[in-house]
Amino acid sequence: MPCTRVGFLAAVEKYKEAASVADLIGGAEGAVRRTDADQAQSNCLIRLGNMAAAARAACSSLRAARAAGHRTALVSALSICGNVATRAPDEMAKAERESREHERLGGSPSYGGLDLSQDGWVSLPTTPAALSRLSLAYYEAAVATCDSALTTAGGRESPAADDQRRVPSLRVEANARIGLGKGLYVLGERQRGLELLRQAVALLRPAVRKAAPGYDALQEKQLLADLLCDLGRMLVSQGANGMAEGEACLREALKRSEDTDNVMLKQTILRRVANMSGRPGQPVGPAEAAALRSRLNALYAQTGRNHDTSCTICLEPLEQPDGGADQDATRDGGVTPEGYTNSAVFVLNCGHQFHRGCLFTWWRTRLDRKCPLCKK
Repeated sequence: MPCTRVGFLAAVEKYKEAASVADLIGGAEGAVRRTDADQAQSNCLIRLGNMAAAARAACSSLRAARAAGHRTALVSALSICGNVATRAPDEMAKAERESREHERLGGSPSYGGLDLSQDGWVSLPTTPAALSRLSLAYYEAAVATCDSALTTAGGRESPAADDQRRVPSLRVEANARIGLGKGLYVLGERQRGLELLRQAVALLRPAVRKAAPGYDALQEKQLLADLLCDLGRMLVSQGANGMAEGEACLREALKRSEDTDNVMLKQTILRRVANMSGRPGQPVGPAEAAALRSRLNALYAQTGRNHDTSCTICLEPLEQPDGGADQDATRDGGVTPEGYTNSAVFVLNCGHQFHRGCLFTWWRTRLDRKCPLCKK
């Protein structure tokens, strides 16, 4: 399905039809199919920006997962709800209230012999502060469901380890920990957030090894490479304390991205590894950084854009013949206040490249940290 508005609209209709077929099948199998269809529909609606409909689809998926008594479906549905709540907590809270009223009027769902009565229930917010943490409540419930399932089953290496009705799949459990970890990190609970992301990495590594060939294996590889990239960025931003671990994560992400066909992911990882050049301790030397940027520029060319050859702030070449750049007054005598080498090249998220010293000087004279060229 093409990644366009028309494509996503067509996909929504397709998943609505799949949900209707699932209702006709009925029983636990139909409920599992319904939760899968509703989750896929919710993801498409998020891409379309229709958050109210995405929230309703996410709640429908959660109801079906509870009815199926299927742990993987339940954890996945809770994570979808957390995803919607991250973007539109008010719409998610409204949809959850409607969903609970629907369940109250229709009677409690059948749990198929599996006691999920306490799993997945989230306290709905009554204040703005609580509303801002609604997504974390869903992710917390998802992670708690995983922990409870493993305790009940006697661990992941038990005979029931492959029974997704009882024990969530590795990828689904990892997604729940990623959602909770990133949310906590953004809200300032950084150490717990980082630990949850480390746990997710530990889950995804064996998931990649066990994944069947084809689309699923590619999806697992992309998820792990993307997670390692994010974890590495967070660790590197902490300075000396997280530099070694962060560099290892970014280098592993770079290696794993080679097994994927996601050009945008490769660009992001190459940019972040290259941007460590000039950092105190020199985790990436000038020659390696230049080679990484050369690969990055080749990927930019694949997507139809030209790469920068000069710093548009000082108008000097980015790459000097002697491997460095003139240490003029614009670059504060060689080192930025953050301890970076001024002549090192820095690549922004938008892809524009500058001397690090020029860019930091530019930012210090302005109230925001936008790109000097495209203002992103």
